Amino acid sequence: MISIRQAPTIVCANVVLVDDALLLVRETKPSALGRWSLPAGKLEPGETLRQGAEREAVEETGLAVEAGPLLGIYHCVETLEGGAAINFVFQSRIVGGEIRTSPEHPEVVFVPMPEIDQLVGENMIRGSHVSIAVAAALAGQTIDDDIVTIVAASKPPAT
Repeated sequence: MISIRQAPTIVCANVVLVDDALLLVRETKPSALGRWSLPAGKLEPGETLRQGAEREAVEETGLAVEAGPLLGIYHCVETLEGGAAINFVFQSRIVGGEIRTSPEHPEVVFVPMPEIDQLVGENMIRGSHVSIAVAAALAGQTIDDDIVTIVAASKPPAT
């Protein structure tokens, strides 16, 4: 069978830590195998990376967040879906809303940090970048926001 590779998916994600617990959502799509994930999803046209992260948090958890410092950029060259993903992970804080679930994310919980290592060891966390991003957040390590510059589309040539 011939495999056609798509361009990498741009994913915007949130590390939300409250009282030494990490906000996670349970995935239902078959490729996620029922694992836990950060509130995250694909960037939509016209959004900045932060706007994508904030929208995804509301859609998946019911919580409004402010996407703060960038914790890391993680390139997964081959996902379980067969494509590639570039994950922009922000340290985010809750600014409103209340937890709600959905058919796509039937569980939204704060998992105590000691349990995260166990979930990682059992391969129940979706994305090998999650533990790296959480470690960066706990250590106060962020990436300078100047690494990503928002620019306008180029203009067509003069005729």
